[in-house]
Amino acid sequence: MAKPSPRPPVAGPPLIHALQRLDPPSAASESPALPAALGSWVDWNRAVALARALDGSLPDRPEQTADTDADRLAEECARARNAHAETIHALVAALLQPMAPAEFERRHAALQRAQLTSTGRLRGRLRDALARTGEQGARLAEIDAVMEQVLAPREYRLLDRLPAHLADCLPAAATAHAATNPDATSPAVMPDSLSEPSWPPALRDTVRDLLLAELDLRFHPIDGLSAAVHPHRAPPHAA
Repeated sequence: MAKPSPRPPVAGPPLIHALQRLDPPSAASESPALPAALGSWVDWNRAVALARALDGSLPDRPEQTADTDADRLAEECARARNAHAETIHALVAALLQPMAPAEFERRHAALQRAQLTSTGRLRGRLRDALARTGEQGARLAEIDAVMEQVLAPREYRLLDRLPAHLADCLPAAATAHAATNPDATSPAVMPDSLSEPSWPPALRDTVRDLLLAELDLRFHPIDGLSAAVHPHRAPPHAA
């Protein structure tokens, strides 16, 4: 009997690829399989809550509102995403001037706090809108609420480490660029700050891609809920 061919590996999210571009040695570390990782994240109480969301009775649905309210909410989601993307582009543009890694870490952390606040609020409002679309939508909204309780805390803790990790990688990345570009005018070592020559265009592009990939990751639940509320509307993407 012929053995079934193994499934091809699932491509990781763009955020992982951006991190590997900035810090290649991290690509060599092996991550646990997704089922094993989820098994360590979901304890017994959360598993019971998820089972109830899948099969149990639903809470009372919110009162029906006009479709224009859902349309306005979709526009608000798009505006929030674009506003965060503009802030990211402004931060990357600021790298043309001297900026210490610690200052970059502080500004990145402020970006994360703003994204966490807006995505949490929009996610809750989208669930309310989805619950008003019918029983199936109410079930999906309940499942998303449980999944947020199960997965979001661990996800946020992991993302909270990103500003410090990125700030630690930047001086080495700048030094590596100087070593591989002998004609560059940037010094090989900048211990206290990364002046404009030490932030070459390729490094700025990598930082921009990483921050935009993080934004996309935070908006994945928003995109999914929005698609369920508006099944025929294409999800927006950050500029």
